[in-house]
Amino acid sequence: MRLDPVRHAEFVTGRRQSALVDLWSKTGFAAALSEVTGPHLYDYGELPVATVAITLYDVRRHVLIEDGRVRRDGRVAAGRFRIGQPGRKVFVDAVPDVPSGKLLLLYLGDALLRDVGAGQGRSTPIELMDKAWDVDDPFLSQAAQRLVEASEAAHSGQSLLAEQLAYTLALHLSDRYAAPSSASGEHLRDLDAGMRARIADFVRADPGRDITLSDMAKLSGLSPSAFIRSFKRSTGQTPHRFVVEQRVEAAGDLLCASGMTIAEIALAVGFSSQSHLGTAFRTITGLSPARFRRLKRGEE
Repeated sequence: MRLDPVRHAEFVTGRRQSALVDLWSKTGFAAALSEVTGPHLYDYGELPVATVAITLYDVRRHVLIEDGRVRRDGRVAAGRFRIGQPGRKVFVDAVPDVPSGKLLLLYLGDALLRDVGAGQGRSTPIELMDKAWDVDDPFLSQAAQRLVEASEAAHSGQSLLAEQLAYTLALHLSDRYAAPSSASGEHLRDLDAGMRARIADFVRADPGRDITLSDMAKLSGLSPSAFIRSFKRSTGQTPHRFVVEQRVEAAGDLLCASGMTIAEIALAVGFSSQSHLGTAFRTITGLSPARFRRLKRGEE
């Protein structure tokens, strides 16, 4: 369906939104962040798609009205969430417990829910359960905070991280909050050694380009959601972590064999800056790029 999630969130809240993840046209997922100050009214109208709202601040009183009936009236603790069902008319009257806070809205379209369903062996899109602020889900709360933090430090390769995070959130929501359904779809299979090598060659061929989850999934013949599961089960790491490791390895080769500066190498292998490369390089090798180069050249 035609939908601009960020514009919808702005219409709903009456406030300018920050698009943390905008993969709507590509994968059917988007996340918008709203800064809340003081009491506020949200008229969501008829929800266009499954919509997950996560409050990152304590709400003193939250009145949730669905299809003209009061669904809930009470406090909501920071980190709690609501799963809004498509087609329902939703109105919210909220009074925060703090001067300002953040509200995260996740839009999950049919394309994403169908993909996730296929990855779980379902023949139809995932349908999410009806939840209204009464479930404590530490993972979802932490993931919401991670999205906010990531939005403040965009860097090269962010599209892959955003895509992976989108599917991770959708997989978590569908694993824990999917309505019962029969399974008769895509079989989840492991990636064999040959396929893993093919994916590694694809990344290493040009580590500096913007590598997407969809690109990697196509090589395996799996949907992105199934690819994440299979890749993690087969390799013990996420696709994003794998790409970072390949970029660090490529950087190591250039540190040894070229006269390029560390800043030039960082950009060449897909990092946004020398600092970004340094952080990833130390995390994976235990050494800074400069010390790695000196050791390889016998200068220490």
